[in-house]
Amino acid sequence: MKRTALIPAFNEAGSIGEVVSEVEEYVDRVLVVDDGSTDGTAEVSREVGAEVVEHEVNEGYLGALRTGFRKVEGGVVVTLDADGEMDPRFVPDLVEPVESGEADLVLGRRGEIPRASERFLSFVAGLFVDAEDTGTGFRALRGELARRMELRGVCPCGTFVLEAADLGAEISEVPVVNRSARGHRGVAWRHFFQFWYVLGYGVRK
Repeated sequence: MKRTALIPAFNEAGSIGEVVSEVEEYVDRVLVVDDGSTDGTAEVSREVGAEVVEHEVNEGYLGALRTGFRKVEGGVVVTLDADGEMDPRFVPDLVEPVESGEADLVLGRRGEIPRASERFLSFVAGLFVDAEDTGTGFRALRGELARRMELRGVCPCGTFVLEAADLGAEISEVPVVNRSARGHRGVAWRHFFQFWYVLGYGVRK
């Protein structure tokens, strides 16, 4: 089963090269969706061997995922961030349940979810689907499932898993250990709006 690593990236020239170099050991193809970067992210990605799709303007994380998913024809897709927080050494653990036919979507369950607002969304989504970390960005899924997903909402927290469940996906989790990364870890106010998308999916189930 062909493995594709999908990496959405926005102004990550300082880290994307190392991320691509690390993950390519575990996959057959590395696809970077450069989401309107202005710092040379696309150029660095190509220099280290990644296939790159460029957005002329920033479309956001979900927009980058949609673009990447449309470029996948089958096999298994592993999504990870461009900032280096996710350790590619866990890729084999993520893809194994998909490749063995045990799951359609495998979530990389973090030991600690950093944002309180994200923990709340995971709790709400967990009322409707059997998963603990529904906001993780480190995941593996069948290419056929990826191509069917519409990815509604303002971010994937909660809704990614609920949409997959609506599509009949078998979902499982494996533990992962993330590395430290840049960025603020307080409340993400977009999660207030995301709550209504999560609730909407849950009510329909």
